[in-house]
Amino acid sequence: MKSLIWVTHSFRLDSRLTNNLKGDCTFVYYSPYYFAGDREKQILSNCSSKNIELFHSSITQFTEDLHSKGYPFYVFKESDPISHINKLCETYEFDQLIIDQPLFAMWQTINLDKLNVPHKLIDSDLVDDTVYKMTAKSRWMQHTKLLQDPYVFSSEATPYSINEQSKPYPKGPRIDVQAIVERALFISKQYKHTRDKHNGQTELSTWVQNGLIDTHNIFFAIAKQFKQNGADFTINDHEHAAMLRQFGFREITILNTRKRDLTMEMDPSVWASKLITEKSYINLTEQTNPDSTLTFDQIRNANTPSEDINQILRESFKKGVMPNRARMYFAGWMFYNSPTGIDALNWIILTFDLLLNDGQCPTNYTQSCSSMNLQYGKVMLLNKNRVMDLLAY
Repeated sequence: MKSLIWVTHSFRLDSRLTNNLKGDCTFVYYSPYYFAGDREKQILSNCSSKNIELFHSSITQFTEDLHSKGYPFYVFKESDPISHINKLCETYEFDQLIIDQPLFAMWQTINLDKLNVPHKLIDSDLVDDTVYKMTAKSRWMQHTKLLQDPYVFSSEATPYSINEQSKPYPKGPRIDVQAIVERALFISKQYKHTRDKHNGQTELSTWVQNGLIDTHNIFFAIAKQFKQNGADFTINDHEHAAMLRQFGFREITILNTRKRDLTMEMDPSVWASKLITEKSYINLTEQTNPDSTLTFDQIRNANTPSEDINQILRESFKKGVMPNRARMYFAGWMFYNSPTGIDALNWIILTFDLLLNDGQCPTNYTQSCSSMNLQYGKVMLLNKNRVMDLLAY
């Protein structure tokens, strides 16, 4: 069996994508900038230098790690990946295409029905892809009924080289993944008490979103640590539940995104129309604030009329992530202070996509839209003093 593996974002050796490979294997990557829709291209073109550096580090590290096992990694910049894949499969007689299922739904520009070889999608983003429960509580509890072993790169796969010119990206610095894991394991012990503080997050979202850390492996590493310390996984409370629930929330946003065929190519208003209630969507589209002078440049420069919002933005830009309570307050403030509701949603998502390190993922899109849902007849705006006290800048 000869397999062509299309890596979309899982830039790590050990994952569900690589765990069961057999026979001759060739790894390829297609840059979305050359084939995705216009909106996604604009995001990729305008995101922060730190975002670009993280991507370069991720793909560099994966390339080097594959090379250490004898595997080349081919980077292609093609406007029509499917035609290119068909050509590769014909030229080198690949028996199948294995696709690293994209973090979002499949790109609108990609039609898998046009493939000339059998293919299968491997979901490397879920802790366990056999769990279909759709609440964060039920997902993490189901996951912990059996503490699974970590995924590792298959010993039954062998490198297969092709005579094609790779088009690599600039080299990025290596990331100390082990140090990130150790920090996450340490913070997870008290996450219930630190999650709303500006320095109390694990920051795993950055590294999971950039493909360097495997969700399955880190979930069970954290769960086993809690188990060793006596955690009772039948109780949806205490430190372990606060931490492990976050994985469930993330999985639900990914599953809902794929179910509704949502991608980064789509305008945020399309996301909102499919994710929030009809009444909330009408409220969002009708919201106007004629006196507002807010612009996205003010947000980008942390120079809005609110010093509290500016502090949240400055600290978030510095760390690359925004704590959940700060996100909620920021979203509500944006709704009531932007020229229109649609401006608010667009700018919230752009803030995460362009200026933070973990923005280009379904969780941020979904949470941004959900913040526009009506609660007791209005969009929620958290108490400013309470939020700032919790953040403890």
